[in-house]
Amino acid sequence: MTGRVTRAALLRHHLGFASGGGLVVAALVVVLTVLATAAPVALARLGDATVQYRLAGLSAVERDVVADENGIPQVAPEVLFSNPTVVDDVWADFTAEVESIRAEAAPPLPDILQPARTVAVGSASALADEPGTAEIAIAVDPRYADQIEIVEGRLPDPAVFVPPGTEVPEGQAFGRIEIVLSTDTADELGWDVGVTRQITGFAGVVDVVLVGVFGPADAGSPYWQHVPSVLEPNIFDDGNLPRVVTGTGFAHPASLRATSPQGASVTTTVWYPFDATAVDARDAEAVAAGLRLLTAVGHTVAETSAGTGGILSLRFTADVIGAIDAALAQERATAGVVAMIASGPIGVAAAVLILGCRLVLERRRPALRLLSARGADHGQLRALLALDGVACGILPALLGVGIGVALAWGTLGGVPEATGVGVALAVGLVPAAVLAALAPSAAERRPRADLGGRSSRLRIVLEGAVLVLAALALTLLLVRGAGDGADLLTAATPLLLALVACVVTLRLYPLPLAAILRRSRAARDVGGYLGAVRALREPAIGLTPVLALVVGVSVAVSSGILLSTVQAGIDRSAGAQIGADIRVAGGIITRDQLAQLSALDGVAGATGISGADPVTLDIDGERVGTSAFVVDAQDLRAVQGEGPGMLPPGVSLTPTEGSLPIVVSAALADEIDGRGGLRVGSTPAEVVGVLDGPAPIGARAAWLAFDASAAEEVLGRDPSDRTALLRLAPDADPAAVVDEVRTVVSPALRIDTAREITDDIQASPAVGGLRAALLAATALAALLGAVAVVMTLTLAAAPRTRLLALLRTLGAPAGIGRALAAWEVAPAGLAALVAGTLFGALVPLVVLAGVDLRSFTGSTAPPGYAVDPLILGLTLGAFAALVLFATVVALAVSRRARASRLLRTVEEG
Repeated sequence: MTGRVTRAALLRHHLGFASGGGLVVAALVVVLTVLATAAPVALARLGDATVQYRLAGLSAVERDVVADENGIPQVAPEVLFSNPTVVDDVWADFTAEVESIRAEAAPPLPDILQPARTVAVGSASALADEPGTAEIAIAVDPRYADQIEIVEGRLPDPAVFVPPGTEVPEGQAFGRIEIVLSTDTADELGWDVGVTRQITGFAGVVDVVLVGVFGPADAGSPYWQHVPSVLEPNIFDDGNLPRVVTGTGFAHPASLRATSPQGASVTTTVWYPFDATAVDARDAEAVAAGLRLLTAVGHTVAETSAGTGGILSLRFTADVIGAIDAALAQERATAGVVAMIASGPIGVAAAVLILGCRLVLERRRPALRLLSARGADHGQLRALLALDGVACGILPALLGVGIGVALAWGTLGGVPEATGVGVALAVGLVPAAVLAALAPSAAERRPRADLGGRSSRLRIVLEGAVLVLAALALTLLLVRGAGDGADLLTAATPLLLALVACVVTLRLYPLPLAAILRRSRAARDVGGYLGAVRALREPAIGLTPVLALVVGVSVAVSSGILLSTVQAGIDRSAGAQIGADIRVAGGIITRDQLAQLSALDGVAGATGISGADPVTLDIDGERVGTSAFVVDAQDLRAVQGEGPGMLPPGVSLTPTEGSLPIVVSAALADEIDGRGGLRVGSTPAEVVGVLDGPAPIGARAAWLAFDASAAEEVLGRDPSDRTALLRLAPDADPAAVVDEVRTVVSPALRIDTAREITDDIQASPAVGGLRAALLAATALAALLGAVAVVMTLTLAAAPRTRLLALLRTLGAPAGIGRALAAWEVAPAGLAALVAGTLFGALVPLVVLAGVDLRSFTGSTAPPGYAVDPLILGLTLGAFAALVLFATVVALAVSRRARASRLLRTVEEG
């Protein structure tokens, strides 16, 4: 008894039969849609992390928006000279004007800049009981009390001065100022709570009473970076003059007059604390633009007629603008590199999807031919295959989008934009569209592929179009750079060049095959002869696998080289910034200290570099101001060696007969521009070296350096050293040496090693993101290459196995199957490997020409092309291992076929 089979049952049978190809396509669609959905969110988060990392690495002085003005805020004379006791009577008007500046700033600055802080600090006055060795400066801050904790004593009361014009008896003070000092300052000055000391004012002496000693409420507060002299006294000791201690104490906030009892200069510092955590990559451009507007003009805070000639306007500076610009440049560079590297795998993904649709089509071909023979039209065939497209494309795309949204929200904390979701859904439509378009051809009888034929005119046209587009994209990239990766043509340059490599590969690899075929005719190797014939007449590997392998190998090679280039650039930048093994900087280093450093265990040599001295460089009659650094040329070369540092390789500053040899920075070399007649001051000079990149002296654009033997002639003195460079002995422990160095120099000095600088640069999210993107691109390219090879071998499995069964029936040896399989893969695969390696070695040159990688290396000089065999071997080896493994598995699975079943098949395919 038979029953009617419903349409639903037929459709289930249709979708379930030979569904392996559809499952592969579905899995690929899921992976691609997840990436399309989540990758933009990951890049956005990487941009945010890059900006915030840059800002977090700044000191408060560099990060905050600051105005330094000479004088005190404008206060009415009747208030200023009346010994005021109410803080608002002195500060209210000024504070209100400063806050209005912030409130009226361009968005989003009012939310990012915090309420202003203000400190007025007078110039230091010598203490009468220790003239020449102890000085005190008075500071006033209307909100200072929230930054300190009284350890001993109390907060100061308002200062008291005799009215202006009042006669002061001889020996009597005309004013009394109560202050509080930090514990360290009080100890250095030897000042106990309750003790009164005197300074000399414009109308006589002034009593200064220490009424309290404090510690910081939060020693790590950014506040203390703006007023470091309040927490730590300034100590000047160069070994030539008596030691001078200068302390700064807080007076009562209403006692603004106390900052200048001598009538000397007062500096008022106003700053808006910058909330770095509120800035992300999306609004960083607007923040920088708003800061430029804020700092471009002066801001009026008082009228001339309103008071005593105090501060009338504030002019702010914002060093943070440079950091934001650097972070945005790093983000753009990351986007440019990612876009260029990702273009290859994206192109391969599209080709592999089409190849997967071909695999589905081949599995459906017998059924479609049968349906066509029984009267099904093209529309019905397209509708039937479109169902496969829905099953292996649209449904997996919806699943992938859901996974991508969950991943972006749960892991990255962001919601994908509509553009990314739209691209992901478009990926899901590809299988349905391709299968519907190929449906009519599935019902047609396939021509014999092994009978040869003339070259297609369409192929020539397409190859010409690829060549033209690649040339255009490369030209645009070299002319205007990759920008932020938004230009699709320039971003696709590597993919277009990969297509050129594919064209060349597919055109050239038959030539050696033909030569092998001619030689194999006279040989007795049946496998070799048949393999060469089939590789020429019916190549199993066509454009798609060649493209996958060429791009995959090139991505692996180029990723390894780019990683090597960035790492070498970081190492060179760190070495150049240190200039030796250890750098000590940030204060005066005496000759005695330098000698002690040289004598430390583990130190092979030490030398000093002076601070920056202003000099005039005469360039053929044109006078240019610059900075000069004095070094001991012989010691510096011995400490630096031939590595990166203050001296370019092979350059000596040792004076000889004639002009003074000098090394100049790249910026100063551009100013000189090859002209002669150089004089440093009045001394004839000659440029013997140009240093392009960082140097141990810090971030300076224009500078020159010369030997210490000419210091008296050029500068009139031999300046003190401000930087010390140390070279370690071969078996020295850097950490132990650094600990020893701290016992010799002041604790305030900064000690750096090249390893610390390298670790700091590598800790940047942009560098880590670039490394992750390159490795991910390599992994994706390897996966796509393996899938392409597996699909191609699966497509060719039936004719290969049919031929193998026939050959075995005729008595061919058992090993002929492996030979035929190897011949299907090896010729084009080896050609793609060679082409991909050569092309991959060229891609970094294209990237270096189009993308500025200096932001990744921390150098002002672009990194040079570098190849690290270990890194390159890791990326290329991982790619080759995955593809080879997939190929072996595919061949093993495809050999499972019974000869009796295959020999009954009359038609091939």
